[in-house]
Amino acid sequence: MMDLLDYAISPLNPALKIITFLLFAAVFLIYLDTRKYFGGNVKSFIDFLCLFALFMTMGSLLRYFGDGTDFGFTSAYSLRWVQSICYLFAGVFYIIAAKKLRTLFPGVKS
Repeated sequence: MMDLLDYAISPLNPALKIITFLLFAAVFLIYLDTRKYFGGNVKSFIDFLCLFALFMTMGSLLRYFGDGTDFGFTSAYSLRWVQSICYLFAGVFYIIAAKKLRTLFPGVKS
């Protein structure tokens, strides 16, 4: 059981990274498909969610490759920087989507 929880050797480690990538890729494709059914402000809201999902997909893919030292990156200039930037952009787009949602229906008060 302890081998299953050891990050360095557990088969759960790469499996969970792949599952996370596939989930975010599916979310991106669902948002992309949903865009065609709406227009105006709703479509704009979905666009920001689409960008959020895209950057989360890219970040999770880079997470799978780790530092990237296997194909030319160094520990100082690793893929983790790009991964962090992807997650940062995803967070920004998620905040913008949340703000867009608050103004989507102006007559509704919470």
